[in-house]
Amino acid sequence: MSKHDEVMGDKITINNSAIGAVGSGAVNYGNVTSLPENYDYNLMLEEIIKLKSAIQSQPQGDAQIVALSTIIQAEEGASIRNGTIMISALRKLGSWVFNVARDIGVNVIANFIGK
Repeated sequence: MSKHDEVMGDKITINNSAIGAVGSGAVNYGNVTSLPENYDYNLMLEEIIKLKSAIQSQPQGDAQIVALSTIIQAEEGASIRNGTIMISALRKLGSWVFNVARDIGVNVIANFIGK
């Protein structure tokens, strides 16, 4: 920038930094790094399968069908050891699925449901 340039609004300079939000009113809603998480995929897969079985045993309505579809996505993510897919699916599940998970004792995945 030369001394004759005119700045309108914010003047922001970023050098060699992982910035998650920049500018007036900017908000960062999460980590900006993509470090892999260390999930216990075997345990999580076991709990997802147990939750899927519990949901399948309930009377089937639209909410159960949608939840089963989402749980199957989480199961796929766990089976291929893709934490992003697994956690993304678990977070889409609603509070009633959280209650089922808690009631049947799958506490590890219950912590990710609805977050």
